[in-house]
Amino acid sequence: MTGAVTGAADVPATLDDLLATWMPTRRWYPAKGSGAIPVPVAVLPLGGPEDRRADDLPVGRADAGVVVEAHLLRLTDPGSADDEVSGPLLHVPLVLVPADRAEPVEPPDPTALGTIERDGRSYVVHDGPAHAAYLAHVVGAATWVGDPVRGAGDLADARVIAGEQSNTSVILPRLAGGAILKVLRTVAPGPNPDLDVPRALAATGWDGVPAPLAWTSMPAAPGAGPDDEVVLTICSALVPGADDGFERACRAARDGVPFTADAAALGELVGTLRDRLRSAFGDAGPVDASWLVADLRARAARAVADAAPRLDDRVPGIARLHDALATDLATAAHRTTADDLPVLQRVHGDLHLGQVLHGDDGWRVLDFEGEPMRPVAQRTRPDLALRDAAGMLRSFDYAAAVGGTRDPGWAQDARTAFLDAYRAVGTDADGGAPAAAERQTPALDDHLLAALELDKALYEVVYEVRNRPAWVEIPLAGVDRLLRAT
Repeated sequence: MTGAVTGAADVPATLDDLLATWMPTRRWYPAKGSGAIPVPVAVLPLGGPEDRRADDLPVGRADAGVVVEAHLLRLTDPGSADDEVSGPLLHVPLVLVPADRAEPVEPPDPTALGTIERDGRSYVVHDGPAHAAYLAHVVGAATWVGDPVRGAGDLADARVIAGEQSNTSVILPRLAGGAILKVLRTVAPGPNPDLDVPRALAATGWDGVPAPLAWTSMPAAPGAGPDDEVVLTICSALVPGADDGFERACRAARDGVPFTADAAALGELVGTLRDRLRSAFGDAGPVDASWLVADLRARAARAVADAAPRLDDRVPGIARLHDALATDLATAAHRTTADDLPVLQRVHGDLHLGQVLHGDDGWRVLDFEGEPMRPVAQRTRPDLALRDAAGMLRSFDYAAAVGGTRDPGWAQDARTAFLDAYRAVGTDADGGAPAAAERQTPALDDHLLAALELDKALYEVVYEVRNRPAWVEIPLAGVDRLLRAT
């Protein structure tokens, strides 16, 4: 997806206002409650596949004046004294339909943002992923892993998945035997882990990830090389009979059905993922114990400040948990073998029940982009594999609460089943016979897992304070459980 990019000055102010009003209402908007302001950066006109090699691609217009374009906006902190300080880059594809061609819909079309004036003509502005004109462009402009797929007929029965958070996904049941298109909302130049990691895992022959099919991208700047491309969309194979992991767990909690069998299967999946990632990307050696503790302390301090005053009375307990981990790591570091320290490797980075699907033939793991608000370099750097396990454990607490289970042991039973299966998985260096998967001692393993789960719970507290205050008691209960066990 290439072409000339027009500057922010070409974006009509009326459209700026429309986006500034609409974006904060979206689940994927990452700056709720932060005070950050979206500043227009560029507009990418989207043309048909025959225009892909043009350097002066005109604004994409098709079908009697319909305009398809992608807007890039930078989240900027208006209170910063440093003009160079800026936040994430947002990707907002839009379809503009001339108002005199737009068909009236009762009730009003939920995909329409509103109406703007441009070049003396009124347009109804639509969210791109929900409009066939945008989807047709993506199919035509994509880079395909195999043979290219063409044709608007492949887009029949497309539907946007409700309840998305950091991205927008579209089910395309007739495309390439069934596909799902992820429209990335927070983007950055350079390799995209949500594309590169599944491709690497699929190359190992593992079917625990949906097979990548295609992607679209744009240059980060004029003359930029392929390593600086900004990935905008990713298309993957549809999982037959897919059931969202979080919705599945919530149903079980609501219906009083134990989740232990599913949790055990998930533990095996995540344990295998850990080993496959280590096989595909290698490891980075033992963790620097002093860095790890300092990083956890710093993240906790930021969470306490951002969620004030909800976490203030928990600060002493948080410090005790980190002190206990520091003691264990120091003891392990002074042993005669470095194998007692946990090893850094490539990880998922943001694993929870919403990032897995249960299909006709078992579980699949998705969404390897990590926390979208963190820089790509941080999201792709080697980390602790237990961080992924900790994220899944936190998700069981959410499912129990949202599902409204009446069984006080529902979440703990799921946690136990997951951990037992996770810790039982292991491979040797050649991917063959089972071997020990985690090299640290059981006590250190438990303390490290608790610290990483606490780190995730504190992140959740801040998120809920900003986005869903009625849910803040869910992660707070998790924080208290972890601190009581210290």
